[in-house]
This record gives sequence, C-alpha cells and structure tokens, in this order.
Amino acid sequence: MKNKRILLLILCFVIAVVVVVIYFNTRPHHVLLPQEFAQMPLKPKLIDEFHQNTKIYSVAFSPVDPSLIAFVDQNGTIKLWNRNITNKPALALNHPDKYPSIGFSPTGNLLVCAAWNLILWDVASGEKVNTLKTSYGGFAFTPDGRFLATNSNVVKLWDIRNPKHIIEVATLPFNEEHKAKGWTCAVDISSDGKWIAAGYSHGTINVWDLNTKQLVRTLETTYYEMNFLKFSPNNKFLTVGGPVLFKDKNDKTWVSNGAKGYSMWELPNWKPHGGVQRGNIENLVFSPDGKMCVGSNDWLFYGRGVEIWSTADGAPITSLQTAAKDISISNDGKLLATGGRDGIVRIWKLNPKQLDLTTTPADVVRIIYCLPKDEEPPSDITTRLDESTKKVQDFYENEMEKHGLGRKTFRFETDENDKLKVYLLKENDRIDFDLSNEIWLVILDENTTFPQPNYKLPHFGHNKTFWYTKISGNNLQDHVIAETLIGTNLGSLHYVYTKKKKIDWRDIAHELKFAFAEPDWKYRYFMSEMNKSKGFFSRFNRIMPWGKDWINLSKCEAEWLDKSRYFNPNQPFFDKRPDIQMSVSPSEAMNTRRFQFDVADEDGIHQVQLFVPIDIKSQRVRKKFHDCKAVNGKAKATVVFEITDPEIYSVILRMIDMYGNIASREFIIKDKTSDR
Repeated sequence: MKNKRILLLILCFVIAVVVVVIYFNTRPHHVLLPQEFAQMPLKPKLIDEFHQNTKIYSVAFSPVDPSLIAFVDQNGTIKLWNRNITNKPALALNHPDKYPSIGFSPTGNLLVCAAWNLILWDVASGEKVNTLKTSYGGFAFTPDGRFLATNSNVVKLWDIRNPKHIIEVATLPFNEEHKAKGWTCAVDISSDGKWIAAGYSHGTINVWDLNTKQLVRTLETTYYEMNFLKFSPNNKFLTVGGPVLFKDKNDKTWVSNGAKGYSMWELPNWKPHGGVQRGNIENLVFSPDGKMCVGSNDWLFYGRGVEIWSTADGAPITSLQTAAKDISISNDGKLLATGGRDGIVRIWKLNPKQLDLTTTPADVVRIIYCLPKDEEPPSDITTRLDESTKKVQDFYENEMEKHGLGRKTFRFETDENDKLKVYLLKENDRIDFDLSNEIWLVILDENTTFPQPNYKLPHFGHNKTFWYTKISGNNLQDHVIAETLIGTNLGSLHYVYTKKKKIDWRDIAHELKFAFAEPDWKYRYFMSEMNKSKGFFSRFNRIMPWGKDWINLSKCEAEWLDKSRYFNPNQPFFDKRPDIQMSVSPSEAMNTRRFQFDVADEDGIHQVQLFVPIDIKSQRVRKKFHDCKAVNGKAKATVVFEITDPEIYSVILRMIDMYGNIASREFIIKDKTSDR
C-alpha cells in the first residue's frame, strides 16, 4: 500500500513536470526585436541673450540684416546690438516717452521709436533725423519706404522720402459713427501697398485703398484697444487682437482685464479665417512667407508664453516657456527675438522641422520612458508598453460602447510603420526638449526622479490654461463676481509612475482620465487612501466590490470624451469665443440653492460640468466634480444645478463645444456686505 502511494506521488510529479515543460515550450512568447526609441523633439535653440535692467517693451530685427536687433525698455532706453559684436551695443539711444514701440524702415537705414513722439534715427550714425507728434505708438511703412502711417486720434500719412523734411500727405477720412467709437490704436499697410487698415477702441477696423484714400471695408470685432493689427507678408491674411469686450446678462459692456485673443480674415474676400479668443496675447507677428504666426505672452502662468501656429489652420508648431511682451522674426525667417518683464532679450533659432511647418500632434498621446542616467532600458520595454497601450485603448473603446456612444477611443503616437513611438529620456539630461501642447504620458523607472528643474516642464494646468476675462471690484447680479474664464484647446502634461517589472494598463487608463478631463470618479478619494498601502493590500482593494469601478467611465465622462479632440482627430484648431454667465438664489433663502448658468458658443455646446470645493475652508484651491448637463449642440442654453451646502461661495462651470474646445469660468458668490 505504501509503495503504491509512493508510485502515485512519483507519477503525479512526473505528470506535473511534463505539463510545465509542455507549457513553457508551447506558450506564446515575444520575439524580442531590437528596440527603437524616438528622438525627443527639440525646442528652438537659444543662441543669444542681451540683458537690460528693466522690462523690455518692444523688439525688432533689421529687415535687411538679421545680425542687427533693436529693443527698447519701458522707460524709453534703446539699444541696437550687432549679434556678431556682443561686447557692447552698436547704438544706445533714449526716447522721451514711456512704453514706446520700435521698428526699422523697410530699407533698414532708419530706426523708428514711437509713443507720444515718433522719432527717427539714422542707423549708421546714430543721429536723430526727425520727430513727429503722435498720441499712440503704432506706425507702418509702405513697402517701398516712401510713406509712413501714424495713428493718434486719426490716421495720418507722411511722405518721408526726405526724412529730414517730412510732409503730411493725407488724413484718412472717418465718418461720424466711427469717430464716436474712439481713437485709433493700431495701423498697418499691406505688403503690396494696396491697403491701409486701422483698428479703433471698441472694436471697429477700417480699411482704405491706399492709392485713392477711400474707405473700402469696415470690420467689427469684440476687441478693445487693439494691441496689434497686421497684414501677412504674403497678403493672404489680416489679423487683429487685444483685450476682449463682453456683455453681462443686463447687456452691460465690460472690458476684460488681461484677456486677449486674435482674429484673422482671408484676403481679398475679407471672409473670417479663424481666431483664438483666449490667452494673453500681447503681440502677433508673421513669418516672412506668411505661413506661420507667432504670439507673445508676458504672463507665463496665463498661457504658454510664446506660441507658434500654422496660419493655414491654427495648428500648433511649437511653444516656448518664456514670458515675452514683444516678439520679432528675422527677415530670413530662421530667428525669433523675444523680450519681456525679466529684462532679457533672447534670440532663438528655429530647427528644420519648425521651419518646415511640422505641426505637433495635438490630438494624440505621446510616451516618454524616463531612466536614471547610468542605466539602460529593459530589453522588452517598448513591447510591453505597446501591449499596455493597446489594452488602454480597448478599455476606452469598450467603455464608450457601453454608454451607447460607439466604439470610439483615442490614439497614441505611432511612426510611419504604425508602431508605437516611445521617447527615451535619461535623468539629468540637460537638453531643453519641446514638451508643449499635447498629453505626454511619462513612464518612470523605479529609481527615477522626474521632472528635474532643468527640463523646464510646464506645471499642471499652466500648459493648458488660458484666461478669457477677469473682473475686479465689480459685482454681477449684485452678489456674484465672475473671476476668471479659462479655456483649454489642447491637453496637458501627465505622469504615470510605474516600475520596471510591470506596466499596469489600469494605472495608465486611470491617469489619462486626468489628462482628457477632470474625472467624475465617486471612489476617487476613498480609493486613493486605500491604495496607499503597498503590495498585496493594494491589489486586494482593486478586486473587491468597492474597487471594481475605479477606472470605469461614468456617463458624464463618456459623454464628455465623445466630443474630445483626442477621441475625434483632425478637429479644427480655431475656436469661437464662448460666454458663461451665472445667477444664484440668495444663501439665506434656503439651504438648497439654484445655480443658473447662461452659456453660449457659436461652435455649439456639447456638455457643461459643475465643480464645487472639496474643502469649505479652502474653496479657491481645489474643486471636485458635482454634476453634468448635456446641451446637445445648441449655440445658447440655460442650465440649472442645485447645491445643498449654503457655505459654498466658489464654483467652476466647465463646458466643451462640438469641436472639443474647452472653456471654464470660476464664480465667487459674494454677499453685498462681505469683504471676501
């Protein structure tokens, strides 16, 4: 009997060994192919810096010599530098007014600086040539340099063929209606010398035939005190921009505080081409061929600093995390000059991809694998990442179908062979890579710390936040203050922390929720506390009933993603200006208050979401999802939410339009007697 048991055990052991051997010999296994990593995209290269003690107000390249760069600070101190001789400026001049603008004549022989006075200097000698009285800093030359246009209360045209004896040629005609709308604040002349255009406070643009001096076109905008008005060098576009005007529910007009956008028209038919009604755009310039435009922003935490777009469709090319009041492009189109509040003029060299107008993939997720500087990547990391990302795509596809929205998912960036692109980044690498605009999924090695300060990565929210409007010291509906209206057209940087041994697709799926939209996850804070435990307990929490839905999409999330540009590639980049207004029942009336929002967007509103404070004591710091409402493409709608907590005084309404553009507005409920 005992021998039979021993034989049975031996037989079972042999069978087990045979099964294991068969399994390991027949199981599917990966053929480890040589791993290829994509090269990190490079930003424009910083090649020169010129320091000034005060804020730089205006910069300009010479139109004939890219080695010459002129700039003026807010106090009127002018420097002309030759980039080939950097030990001292070629010229050091002074303008009597503050906040002047600077530029060159088309031949490059005259340097012009204008505010209340327009002064011309000879570039070769540095001698003052002449002075004109103006009342605003805008000016423009005809392409041949024979005439100069200035703007004050009117637009004047001057003959400067002899700059020492300037002759007034014409004062361009205005009708009484346009006079009543205010003063001129921007002027430009088309590069073919056919048109001259001027922008006025309160939004009107007049266009005249430069030859006949007759008014040929009037355009209306929502801008106040236009910061810039520019014809593109190829005569295809006219663009203007400045602070945005808007109206409240009582039809009272407000001027935005720091909120600036731009609009473009196609020439010669003068049809609207597109625009961006967000951000803090101080100035916008075109490349010499007119195929890209560059916007400057001196408030880095209100946007992306310097942004470069394609003029064809507004697609992003690159951006620079540097504050810039003004910007200029060299005559060969290869260099950018920026200057701003830090008192430094920086010269940047565009790389070949940017010069070829290679746009960044703004509607796909891109992957970085980050390693300690002395280690090599695991031999199968690209394969495992490819497997995990496909599972994540399948997960979102299944979730969207579950909610009746079809099998729709997002895309990861792939190469020309449709293979997943993985960028390899070594810790402490000193190169400043271009990590702007899109969602970057950062896979961290177990021992890696990331990001390091030298990467100059955008902070959460800063890369995607644009300010539409801010009202200070004024009440709406007696006790509601609209603090900010922000929008995000693209994505933001997100991190996924993982270990070498395991790339968990569920972690990636969960993290992407925060990149696509603020998640509606009722278990979010509970599960985050539960999963602080390591190892077995963390895995146990995920498989228990309270953790099964930790990554599943709610109906609100799925509906939001249905119009997200990440789930709908090739959406237009230009977007119309949205508007959000709120009224709320008084807190003393009842515990449950009705928050009524009137929303409008010409692109059609898909969904709105309300966010309320997580902590009553710090209501302006963190918000959590409260509820959502479907609007189904209407251009205007009224939505109502109910909030039971009477102590809430800060809420955010976020909305997405039919093209995936996102805007949100924060409202502060302020009692009439409160000083809060």
